[in-house]
Amino acid sequence: MYFINKRTTETLIMKVISFHRCQTRHNLQCSRNNIAIIFPKFQKGIRSFSRKYVRKISNTENAISHTFLMQRLQSCKSIKEQFEVFDSYTKLTEADISLRQSVHQSVEESLKNHFPNCSVYLTGSTVSGLGLKGCDVDLSFQFLSNGSNQCDFSKGIQENSNSEYLKLPHKEKIKFLQNILNESEITGASKTISGRCPIVRFSCQNVTCDLSIDNKLALHSTSFMLLCNMLDKRVAPLHRFLTYWAKSHKLIGGPFKFKTYAIFLLLLYFLQTRNPPVLPSVECMFERTGFNNNFNNWSYDISKHLEKFEDSKNSQCIDELLREFFAFYTKFNFSNVICPLTNEIKRANEFLSKKETVDCKFPMNTISVQDPLDPDWNATSQVCLKFCDYFLKYLRLSYKAFNNDEIWLPIDGKWGVCYLFNDLSALQSSKRKINSKRIQNG
Repeated sequence: MYFINKRTTETLIMKVISFHRCQTRHNLQCSRNNIAIIFPKFQKGIRSFSRKYVRKISNTENAISHTFLMQRLQSCKSIKEQFEVFDSYTKLTEADISLRQSVHQSVEESLKNHFPNCSVYLTGSTVSGLGLKGCDVDLSFQFLSNGSNQCDFSKGIQENSNSEYLKLPHKEKIKFLQNILNESEITGASKTISGRCPIVRFSCQNVTCDLSIDNKLALHSTSFMLLCNMLDKRVAPLHRFLTYWAKSHKLIGGPFKFKTYAIFLLLLYFLQTRNPPVLPSVECMFERTGFNNNFNNWSYDISKHLEKFEDSKNSQCIDELLREFFAFYTKFNFSNVICPLTNEIKRANEFLSKKETVDCKFPMNTISVQDPLDPDWNATSQVCLKFCDYFLKYLRLSYKAFNNDEIWLPIDGKWGVCYLFNDLSALQSSKRKINSKRIQNG
């Protein structure tokens, strides 16, 4: 092991920058004033685990008790009360948000000890207001570079650590941050997870955190989702309900399952298609907020342009919209691509023909949802056939449940939305007597 301090020779400093070109793996460790290069012994037959799924840290908060939630929902007297109780119990409280802000501050302070000019930004559902209790803390490490690709070694490694760090490949940058966090003693066990956007996953104050580097798409999507939430107060409770519905049927929470962002885009497109629409097209949102001219500005916040939009004329309540959501996608032709950007669907052959003529890499899947922030990306491309089929299955069963009058009558036991979070196939063998009169919303 060699330690590099301010008086290190140019030769050793260059090893930090160029050593990734070597065939053997190396490890970078750091303390406040030193960077350590560890030269490992040669290992024969090293396997690559870059695609291995790393499960979330086991000590994460388990904030939502499904049993307790079902008990509270069963005690409700109306459908409206059930939805109100569900959202009140599952949304982030002020204490939850305060905890996540504390985690954010601790991580940023730890990284600033090594990179004084860096910033760490909260992203995702904590900021957008769409999160469930217990949701992860998403963080983006933003590095303020002076634009220079050359290192001035006369300044020493500590003063010029920005330039040295920027020269590392992305995988090593992630590993470097992981080492900093491990040595900071503010975090629990950590893992680096490769993917479209590599992350460091760790626990801090008993909360799971995902830290990425220079994740402009996460910053933009956060302000975009926040704007949607601010445009209509029904967006957040609808998204929380659908996210919990998907989690309860194990459609979310794995490498080949749906992401909450994909669920959001499905909801977004559905709300755009109501008559009158609940939300405008994303294209309209971008035009009114000037987003198209500021895409490269990762700090541009479109949620600050709320005054440029009118209130929706749609007055449907939450349960009506949910019933229509399941009906809409049960009957939807998923051979088409959902495009929230323009509020339309496109035939798959339009993307396939484009792929042959232009450098378009849109990955088609059983269910395809175009990301409005990255039109060449399918937000459901990673979902395997098994979970696409499960998703379609539970859409159909939920649609049937909404049209089964008997389960929407309050009783002393399971009724109403409780069925949507449990084994829906059990409804097919239900022997309860049917009362055709649907429960009122009041």
